[in-house]
Amino acid sequence: MIKTSAIKTTNIPTLSVVWDTGRRCNYDCSYCEATRHNNFSKPKPFEEFKKTFDFIKDWAGIYNLRRKNPSNPGISFTGGEPTANPNFWKLIDYIRSFPEHYYLSLTTNGAWDKKYSKKIIENFGGVTVSYHAEADETLKKNVIRNIKELAQSTINLQVNVMLHVDYWDETVQVYKDLKEQGIICNLRPIGDGSIVRKGWFIDTDGTNRRTSHEYTIEQQTWFWKEMGLKEIPTNVSEGNQLGRKCCGNIPLEGKVDGNWQPIKLIDTHFKNWHCMVDWFFLYIDQETQNVYHHQTCKAFYDNTTGPIGNLTNSDQMLSELKERLSEPVIKSIVCPNTRCGCGMCVPKAQTLEDFKILQESIIL
Repeated sequence: MIKTSAIKTTNIPTLSVVWDTGRRCNYDCSYCEATRHNNFSKPKPFEEFKKTFDFIKDWAGIYNLRRKNPSNPGISFTGGEPTANPNFWKLIDYIRSFPEHYYLSLTTNGAWDKKYSKKIIENFGGVTVSYHAEADETLKKNVIRNIKELAQSTINLQVNVMLHVDYWDETVQVYKDLKEQGIICNLRPIGDGSIVRKGWFIDTDGTNRRTSHEYTIEQQTWFWKEMGLKEIPTNVSEGNQLGRKCCGNIPLEGKVDGNWQPIKLIDTHFKNWHCMVDWFFLYIDQETQNVYHHQTCKAFYDNTTGPIGNLTNSDQMLSELKERLSEPVIKSIVCPNTRCGCGMCVPKAQTLEDFKILQESIIL
């Protein structure tokens, strides 16, 4: 992995809203914690979705007052499984009823009913399908069918193949087959759980889970080769030790030994770095109605983690944001976490001097 002292994108991304539409999911992967999915939550009603979207519009509008390049936010839907909620499709129609264009993307397990493929192609700019080998064979066949149908459209499609150690040969074969068909595929080591545990454990719902897989030297060697990097593993490693690239495939540059250069896979330890995650991400947890800057790091100010607020007090959140952005020097988030599970594409720097340079390129 490449050691860096600052990271930036080669373009200036817009605000990306990650909207978790609810916990309910038609899968039950052993590496997905109970806090991330279940099979019993009631589908969120359309009126609740509608109010949340109105909040997102107002939040993005306030940030645009200080951006050098203001734009409408991109909205990425996740879950649970968004397509499992029938009200999700009503929400998409509502968003498309506005004259402003919003780039919509969807993170999904890909097992939607065939009748929704046309709806997705017509309304979404991007779709990320995660291939989960633990699903039953019928569902997996549906996923591959849906992937191939989307691949025939102009949609920006990518597939994240979850590298399950118990289904290693299957996941490698799926990855190779899809790549041969010209489909963008990302290899995803399993080790991104918010609970740091090794091996199997009993989750909060009583289910036996394993959120971080251990990979053999042979498996690591293949992984590094596919990433185009020279790495010689010396022992068995967990998924969260193999490094990450931006899963949105945004081109990244890192400051390495004082010089900026393109980077692919990087060390994810950014504790105490200055970060612009609040300028580029917003995470909506519709299940709890909590709002965060980012879904995995949940970074807040003063080296803390936690929600910005709750959708039940959305007016207060908007008021506090207006006040903060009215300051001539805008306070930065300082990373409180030991590792970054996502947010690779967020401009960040180890020193305040480098961070201010990054800020000046983005903020008025």
